[in-house]
Amino acid sequence: METRRRRAERIPEKKVKTKNKKKHRGLKIFGLIVLLIALIGGAIGGKGYLDVKKASEKSYQPIDRKTSAKLPSLKSKSPFSFLFLGVNGKTANDILVLTVNPKQNKTTVVSLNRNIYLQSEATTLKELYGTKGTAGEVDALQTLLGVEIPRYMTFDMRGLGDFVEAVGGVDVQNDTNFISSGYEFKPGTLNLKKVDEVKAFLTKVSGPNDDPAKAESSLIDREQSVLIAIIPKMKSANTLLKYKKFLTAFGDNIKTDFVFGNIKALGVNYNGVLGNITKENLKPIETTIDGKVQKILSEDLINKAHDRIEAALNE
Repeated sequence: METRRRRAERIPEKKVKTKNKKKHRGLKIFGLIVLLIALIGGAIGGKGYLDVKKASEKSYQPIDRKTSAKLPSLKSKSPFSFLFLGVNGKTANDILVLTVNPKQNKTTVVSLNRNIYLQSEATTLKELYGTKGTAGEVDALQTLLGVEIPRYMTFDMRGLGDFVEAVGGVDVQNDTNFISSGYEFKPGTLNLKKVDEVKAFLTKVSGPNDDPAKAESSLIDREQSVLIAIIPKMKSANTLLKYKKFLTAFGDNIKTDFVFGNIKALGVNYNGVLGNITKENLKPIETTIDGKVQKILSEDLINKAHDRIEAALNE
């Protein structure tokens, strides 16, 4: 059987078709936010174009990475991979490697559990963001998976309230009754409009006898429900009329090493890739390391992720 390193050094001999295709609503947000900045610019004309460019330049943030990877030609619609991180403070909650292939109009997603322990770093993916930042995450995952990751994008989940205000409010479903920062959230449909209200809704709430892991999972579910609710509002006439507020939220909460020219090319050439999403969740196994139970990826899972990404790049 080939080793992961050998696989990384060659182009697969044949195309590999992925199975169990599943549309994941939350993932559409991650790509749409990248693309929408270009699409809004086209909708609102010359002045809007300059505002979009300004927001893009504000979100641009190069990273000092140790590994290297070349971004293929976006004008030629070349497939490529990038890392998406949904972050909250100094931790990374959502960790996804997205491979977009416009020639096939598809996006392949490899989702990594944030609690995966990296023996090379002696920490988890979640905590690595706090010590080595985005560059550390890119370096670790490119090395672990044996694939090139030329670009990244981070989304600050604490800025969701800014996007909610920019689109005029959203409706979300709530499963539990809780009080946070003076707001009471009852089960059922909630209409969130203000930054402070969204911030309270997206605060981790747990009692002394509650399971911390369950409370964290519930918080992430609420974060994704707000993300999902923002989608239909992004393209509304109301959002276009208040596009400056949206662009401010974009510049304040999204960081990426896609330059403005890259984003324009994405908006023109990659607009259809999010309609067909194949998602692979990498489920870690538990093992004891230095007397502590940790979650790690088996070699088989690492090879599986590597092959999935390489296949998506070469289909």
